[in-house]
Amino acid sequence: MNACIPLTITLLLCFTLPSAFAEECSEIAAMSFEKKEQAFMELKKSFIETLKPSEHLDQIRKLATNPSQLDEVGDLTLRSLPATVREHYPEIPETVLDDFTEQIEELERFADCFHFGKRSKGSLMKLRYRKVKETDSPYIGFLLPKEQDQPRKVKIASSSSCQDKHCDFTVKSVDDLDKDIILVVHRPARLSTPVIHTKTIVDPTTDTTKRLPERAFLLELDLKKVVKHFFSTPEIYMHLTYYNSDQPIREDTIAIPWAKKKGVNEGNTELIIWLDADSVQLTLMENDSEIPFRLIGKILSRIVKIGLQLAGAFHPEIGHIQSALGILSNRTSTESSDFYHALDRMNADDMLDTVRLQRNNLNTFVPMKSGVAKMVLKPVYTSKTGMSDELHNPFN
Repeated sequence: MNACIPLTITLLLCFTLPSAFAEECSEIAAMSFEKKEQAFMELKKSFIETLKPSEHLDQIRKLATNPSQLDEVGDLTLRSLPATVREHYPEIPETVLDDFTEQIEELERFADCFHFGKRSKGSLMKLRYRKVKETDSPYIGFLLPKEQDQPRKVKIASSSSCQDKHCDFTVKSVDDLDKDIILVVHRPARLSTPVIHTKTIVDPTTDTTKRLPERAFLLELDLKKVVKHFFSTPEIYMHLTYYNSDQPIREDTIAIPWAKKKGVNEGNTELIIWLDADSVQLTLMENDSEIPFRLIGKILSRIVKIGLQLAGAFHPEIGHIQSALGILSNRTSTESSDFYHALDRMNADDMLDTVRLQRNNLNTFVPMKSGVAKMVLKPVYTSKTGMSDELHNPFN
């Protein structure tokens, strides 16, 4: 472990150890939003220092830019890093590998607690290489929380600013970066939440002679409007509210990490998982703030519900969704301070488009309601083994 970690952070890391606490996120949950952000940043800083950039930055750069080591969106998963280092750099001592393996697990625990409030099965922490100006000695760092009406900033170190397990970090606006950078990022993929329902759910597949799709993959997303964000890359999320006879039964929030630009984006994301639903409302959002995934999902859930009320007998349009965000911002309900802290980082322009799809009429090419976004979907008619258990019990 890094002896330079502040005492408060060291204590925080102990709070996340399963041997010490049965509920791994209880102490983190008790922290304020600002303290969670600060502790998360300290963990990222400590992890970077554990990598010893003064000695290993070149190896890190090569791994973070090796296509064979990266996931589908071009990131290097931190949990894969120890095995990858062993394979490519066997001269690295096991004590060093053990040190940053421990740091990775601490980061993963905190990321789970920050985004979900519970431990999850996935791996959230990654290294992402961003091109600015080609160099053999990139910066390494992490994004700072976005401030209202301020340019995005990043906390960075270079190999020359590091000695052993200590780095002198500086803060720069992303617009002022003068060379490539390796970022420590955390990006969840899907959060699924069952909705308590009052009426009996009737499986639509039993009431039709036409075979209905079980799932649908998003293969293409054509964005007509995005806001210029960090390195001109938007952060796109889709919120799905599933219905059975107009009764909400489940909600999903999904990141679309390959949607990186205005215009046509191509990828492969499992988007719709029907599971007893006969229709689904899809709402597309863009945001570049470090907002916990569970709060993104909760806020989108509330504004879709209010949007439905505003639309009356009709399905909501994006104007209803945008108006709903304003209504929610007026503190019309009692929520946690974290909820409103996250809400304050969203605005109506983040809500891009919405559409309601019927399960028995799933077209491959789907324009969303106002035409700001168009989707290409691939329906799948075979069920996924264990899918119900996976979604209804998404946590360990």
